[in-house]
Amino acid sequence: MRAAVPGQVRWRAGWGVAAGLFVAVFVLVPATFAVQDAWEVPVPRTIAFAEIEPIQTSYWLSWALTLAALLTPTLLLALLPAARMIALGYLLTTTATGFVLCATTVGLTFSGLDPA
Repeated sequence: MRAAVPGQVRWRAGWGVAAGLFVAVFVLVPATFAVQDAWEVPVPRTIAFAEIEPIQTSYWLSWALTLAALLTPTLLLALLPAARMIALGYLLTTTATGFVLCATTVGLTFSGLDPA
């Protein structure tokens, strides 16, 4: 364990977790819907389980690229040694919460309970 140097601040992962939760919950889904509107991505139609049809690649890319774009602050934070714990907290929280929200929203789209 290193001794604390006066004037040096070591940020904690809690700041990254809080920021990651905010971004995943309040930015990811609306941003994805905005990307889908801009790209004019057709929304998958409600289907029965036995009638599964292929879904266009652009639909999945809109989710993946929006999540990837929201993870870019991690690259910048990882460059600063004092902020690496923030970057780790942000990366893990945004990715995990983002996957859950994406899966839930896609599931609601297929079941006919689309929030958009």
